[in-house]
Amino acid sequence: MEEKKHSEEHLGPAREYWWNEDYLELLAERLYLRYTQTLVDIGCGKGMMGFRFSKYMPSGSKVYGVDYEPGYIAEAQQRAQSEFGHNTIGYEFRVGNATEVPLPDNIADVTLCQTLLIHVKNPQRVIEEMIRVTKPGGWVLALEPNNLVPNLMFDRYGETDYNVEAMLEVLEIKLRIEKGKKQLGEGFNSLGDVVPDLFLKAGLQDVKVWISDKALSIIPPYDTQEKMLRVEQMLQWIESEAMGYDYQDNLNYFMAGGGDKDKFDAYWQKLLYNKIMLKEKLQKEEYVSAGGSLVYIVAAQKPR
Repeated sequence: MEEKKHSEEHLGPAREYWWNEDYLELLAERLYLRYTQTLVDIGCGKGMMGFRFSKYMPSGSKVYGVDYEPGYIAEAQQRAQSEFGHNTIGYEFRVGNATEVPLPDNIADVTLCQTLLIHVKNPQRVIEEMIRVTKPGGWVLALEPNNLVPNLMFDRYGETDYNVEAMLEVLEIKLRIEKGKKQLGEGFNSLGDVVPDLFLKAGLQDVKVWISDKALSIIPPYDTQEKMLRVEQMLQWIESEAMGYDYQDNLNYFMAGGGDKDKFDAYWQKLLYNKIMLKEKLQKEEYVSAGGSLVYIVAAQKPR
């Protein structure tokens, strides 16, 4: 069986709808992308953010993408040729690790990462590498979430008559899973909150924090490409036991976070029932979700 690539469940077509275009345009203004000659995307996956930001960069500028998955780099290169080969931006994608970026010092006006720091054992080391490849006075940019927040959000009005004890039990599971993932050296899934602290510790200046305005909503009827792709992705997660539906991975994290297996198994039985109900509602176009999330955009400058 082919080995699963990192973040594969997130890098499908639905990812193209993670950002509102007018918000990216606003970020481009805030980061002065119209003057940016070189942008570097660390942990670029299939290159999405580099492609999205490049439309705001001047003619003759360059985008570099780095990821440790050769398959993603190949797809990014192919897309650069097939979809963006006609424009005046240069694209170059390289296989490499975020802690040893295969680029020289002081090359980038903007160095960014998206949902990368939440997956690494030592985010401070990655930030140091991002700073190394950034020019003095250039921007270091991290787009990172707090993934615990959605556990306190509701999809339907009936859910507001909740049982406090039952909600606290679920929150304990989620907290221990996140703690365990970090204990196992696989990153902290809600790191977005503390990126400003990490930036300051790394010596960056003029730290700015913004929040994405994008809601990943699913509201009937499912009559747009965005909604249909999002529903398709959720059904794939259910069928493939990806994301929160992988029993063994979540149990391992939970136990590493100090949990009790019997408590986890009781939670899992409820989750399996909820999964069946969710699948049925999605297929009948009855599922409703405002799609709230908390994604930080943290930007700071490398000292001159």
